[in-house]
Amino acid sequence: MERTATREGSPVRLGLTGGIGAGKSTVAAIWRERGLRVVDLDAHSRAVLDVPGAGVEEAIARFGEEYRQDSGTVDRAALARLVFADPGARADLEAIVLGRVDEAVAAEEVQAREAGEGVVVHDSPLLLEKRHDAGDRYAAVVAVLARREDRIDRVVRDRGRERGYAESVMAAQVSDLERIRRADRLVLNTGDEQVLRGRALHALEAVLAELGVSSVGPAT
Repeated sequence: MERTATREGSPVRLGLTGGIGAGKSTVAAIWRERGLRVVDLDAHSRAVLDVPGAGVEEAIARFGEEYRQDSGTVDRAALARLVFADPGARADLEAIVLGRVDEAVAAEEVQAREAGEGVVVHDSPLLLEKRHDAGDRYAAVVAVLARREDRIDRVVRDRGRERGYAESVMAAQVSDLERIRRADRLVLNTGDEQVLRGRALHALEAVLAELGVSSVGPAT
């Protein structure tokens, strides 16, 4: 896949993606330990609805007061059940959230550039979906893959969610076949955490070597 070159003076931008329960967040943590700045787009998305402000009020105005929690923030679990069953509602929520996420991500990239960092990673389960299209945004994209049943088990066990929730999220995300087709590197999460760590670091080093990147942290 051809990628647009990073602007001179800016960090190389990598994409990290994977479906729910695949282990993407674990890979992101491993890369942080390696010294990379990892921008968690999901965390920025959650903040729009978890912090009282314009994003919360716009969501409540669109979806109704029944989605407001006592804290004044949005009941994201209840809203998730709605939007994963209703494409129109999902599109409306994306319109509320994604512009604000872009602003937060851009601010982090400015910080990375000012710190002289060589690489910045965008960590998002929606990296290959229509809104965060990887075609011209990333020097390389790495996708984390795992068996379907393993993914469902992790969501149920680690997040306390119902199996149906995991399946509905999977149905709304791109397929693993699409991730395989569009990613530049794959990390298979089919072993224990030490196996995953080795594969995550191997994929990272291979991508950096291909891009000719020798330094990831702040310039010294």
